[in-house]
Amino acid sequence: MPISNGRPWAEIMEFDSETLFNTAAAAVATIAVVLFILDTQFPYSPVSKAMLVAAFTTGIFAVSQLSDDDRLTLLSYGVVVIATVALLFHLTQQFHVGTPLLVVGLLALAAGFFSLRTRLESESRLVSGPRAKQAFAAVAVLAVAVLTVDVVTGGLAYKLNQQQEVQVTGGQEPGAQLGSVVVSNPGPFPQRVDIPRYSVCTAGDWSAYRPETSDGEQQPVDAYLRIDHGYGDHVFGFGQRAYAAVLRLHGQGVDGERFLVQRTEGCPTGESGDPYLAVFEQSENQRYGTPV
Repeated sequence: MPISNGRPWAEIMEFDSETLFNTAAAAVATIAVVLFILDTQFPYSPVSKAMLVAAFTTGIFAVSQLSDDDRLTLLSYGVVVIATVALLFHLTQQFHVGTPLLVVGLLALAAGFFSLRTRLESESRLVSGPRAKQAFAAVAVLAVAVLTVDVVTGGLAYKLNQQQEVQVTGGQEPGAQLGSVVVSNPGPFPQRVDIPRYSVCTAGDWSAYRPETSDGEQQPVDAYLRIDHGYGDHVFGFGQRAYAAVLRLHGQGVDGERFLVQRTEGCPTGESGDPYLAVFEQSENQRYGTPV
């Protein structure tokens, strides 16, 4: 029967109060780190998240190497393995690397785990306690440094460059490219794109373009603004991306017409003067949604 530190595994896993609390602590730690990894609202770079997870798992690993309780060591290894696999899945999903690279990453992890298995000493430890503490200190310092740089650089900057005038075309689906949203990353780490909620509305007198119902009642002219970007896009360090801002205008006789475009604080309420398109930010500023 396999033994560790001279004791059978059945004895090591004997259930008692100490085992209960060790298991509960490992389960709670695993749930906490997995929830943190899967949190899509994390406001900073995936690199910062990965470094924080690395610091956490290195701390758990240090505990496992310092403890003389084989059951605690075994449970700590479980937390580290689950957190590492969850982080790999998260990063591959974040950067859309595809299934083949995910499989390669999982196979590399499997090879690493098998390699570590051959390095286990008679007491199920991989390194000495002092060396494990040194590794944790180094990774923790690096994680704090990465997060500090991430916070100081301030995240992505967004700028909506709209045209001063647009010509509406498209027949049944009249519209135009109103401009583009330029996303700039002033920092060294990749950041997830979260476009601010820009919107457009009709302002001025649009009575000549209002569609009529079958009973002769006039309907308002509706305008919509769509930013063509992919969910989960990232801008890499010191990089820049641009996304088309596409206008859709639903009115009568608007095809072929030209309209002025103005940037406003909100949708104007007046209905006098020449018709124009008002572009404005719809929601309150967020860190990833702060227009320039």
